[in-house]
Amino acid sequence: MKDLYEILGVPKGASDTDVKRAYRKLAQKYHPDLNKDDKEAEARFKKVNQAYEVLSDKQKRQQYDQFGSMGNGPRGGPEGGFDFGNFGGFSGGTGGFADIFESFFGGNAGQARPRRSRAMRGNDIEAELKLKFEESVFGCEKILEITKADTCEHCKGNGAEPGAKIVNCDNCNGTGHIRSIKQTILGQISTSRACDKCGGEGRVPEKKCTKCHGAMRTRLKSKVTVKIPAGIEDRSIVKLSGKGEAGINGGPYGDLYLHVTVSGHNKFHRDGVDIKSIENIDLLQAVLGDKIKIPTVHGDIDLKIPAGTQNGDVFTLKGYGINSERTGGQGSHLVQIQVKVPRKLSSKEKELYAQLAAEKGLEIEPQTGILKRLRS
Repeated sequence: MKDLYEILGVPKGASDTDVKRAYRKLAQKYHPDLNKDDKEAEARFKKVNQAYEVLSDKQKRQQYDQFGSMGNGPRGGPEGGFDFGNFGGFSGGTGGFADIFESFFGGNAGQARPRRSRAMRGNDIEAELKLKFEESVFGCEKILEITKADTCEHCKGNGAEPGAKIVNCDNCNGTGHIRSIKQTILGQISTSRACDKCGGEGRVPEKKCTKCHGAMRTRLKSKVTVKIPAGIEDRSIVKLSGKGEAGINGGPYGDLYLHVTVSGHNKFHRDGVDIKSIENIDLLQAVLGDKIKIPTVHGDIDLKIPAGTQNGDVFTLKGYGINSERTGGQGSHLVQIQVKVPRKLSSKEKELYAQLAAEKGLEIEPQTGILKRLRS
């Protein structure tokens, strides 16, 4: 095999610009579509592309200059030249050469081939799921109705009316591509694009499905059952694999993502796996102590209020919070005490409070008539 520089007709020290200019000139000269009568044109064209693939890459060119091949020994190959083998993905028809041709000329090397029907995964979809506070705490099972693109039941997803055949596209003659000639700076270049009618498949239904009109899918309503784990939090996202839109050509379904919204509660407030609430008690209950019932998500619980409880004190009811399936944590119920100070007192209550004040020797201003009598 000839030296790569010799193939492009440039000296070993040629600049990148000179290499590129030489490649364009030779690529145009030996392009198979412009030399249909020259049987050797395609082989020369491939050699030119192979040479450019190496010399246009700084690292590959340096290695070639040093070793004469991409290996770590002397020049390889059946003729002692550069051994392309599977270099750059080139293995006689796909990979490097085809990629270069595609990017340079905007088409495919050689005769266009129909594209195989490619299975395509369905789209992911999203939906909103609203939960009550208690549903988020204990978990629940919900049934949702989702409207999505699903496999057409009439044609079973092949786009053809039942009984109709799948035939070669008459627009591209089954090739999947439409070829055209366009004028470029290199002259007339043959390009190809996917067929508009068959989308590059090369085959179309003899008669399109009357339900989906050949789209293979229709929008259908379907019911989805979802199990919500205990302890799920507001703004969580639940993923249901395979519950999204149907794929095409046998492709898998997409996924369904549920955005969870948890309603607030008029009594409870959530903090991680703990639940908080506020309980109002009378001043005398705080002073003398008492036993009161505290509502929790697990039911009413008796709570002992010790004498001398202060406003703002917090009592912890262990195990009465949230049992989270996600974290495995068991939360508590935290009760904050708010002591209510009476705004209005009866005459009897005023007298009793006045006696207490006098007993403690408190100087309270302004002194009411009752306090004056007790102090005199």
